[in-house]
Amino acid sequence: MSTTKVMPGQESETSEFMRAEAKRLMDFKREHVKNDETPCPKCATFVNIQAVKCPQCTSDISQHTKKVREELNKLKEVTGQLHDLHRQEMELIKHEASDKPVWERIQSFFGEPKFVQDMKLVLPFIIGLFGLLIYASGKLSGFMFLLTLLVGGFVISFLFKKWGLTKYITLDLYRGFIIAGLFVILSSATFETSTFWPEMSFLTQTVEIRSESANIRQSPTTNSNVVTTAVRGDKLVILEKKNPWYKVKTSSGTVGWVHSSLLNNP
Repeated sequence: MSTTKVMPGQESETSEFMRAEAKRLMDFKREHVKNDETPCPKCATFVNIQAVKCPQCTSDISQHTKKVREELNKLKEVTGQLHDLHRQEMELIKHEASDKPVWERIQSFFGEPKFVQDMKLVLPFIIGLFGLLIYASGKLSGFMFLLTLLVGGFVISFLFKKWGLTKYITLDLYRGFIIAGLFVILSSATFETSTFWPEMSFLTQTVEIRSESANIRQSPTTNSNVVTTAVRGDKLVILEKKNPWYKVKTSSGTVGWVHSSLLNNP
């Protein structure tokens, strides 16, 4: 059975036939084979697929087991050819994409009729996941938020493979994620009040307010302006220590200085 190269966004007649044949052979295997054994056509006793006689009813089963072996060999051959065909298709997509400017690649990417159909399937899930991350950023600790990000990434990867959408995971997509990541990091570093990423508690030291209320000041002196007020039980992230003052960051992202006498076990 020969294979042909598939143009991006199209399915060749050969690949369609091979997929149908692979499905038929898989159904045959599920119905007739279990752990390298097949039921005897006469007494239904499971025998090895290499057997020529049934040990139970002693009937000749050589033709039956021969057919089973032939079908299993066909399945192995077809799945190998499908793998090669998919690899050729992905290589062709990458080669043609690399020869085009970025803008043309984006236009052709969004211009595929199948892209709209695929996005109707996957876009609601991605939007839901980002909504969950935004909600979790204000509710979960740093470690749990990071764990949620990792699990979400694995789930998206699994679904893309299950739905046959791996062709959309291209070099341009990776570049887009890197640019977006750099933007988030730079914006977080520029604006101190940015609170989308929760503090990673396993990497930072925190303290707790022990007094009824505590003034968070602009500089480490009682004469400086009060930037905000914390109450008993509030947890603060330590950024710097200058005895007897601590530079801290509140849960809302405000940065200032607090006296150590107002803290539990500083």
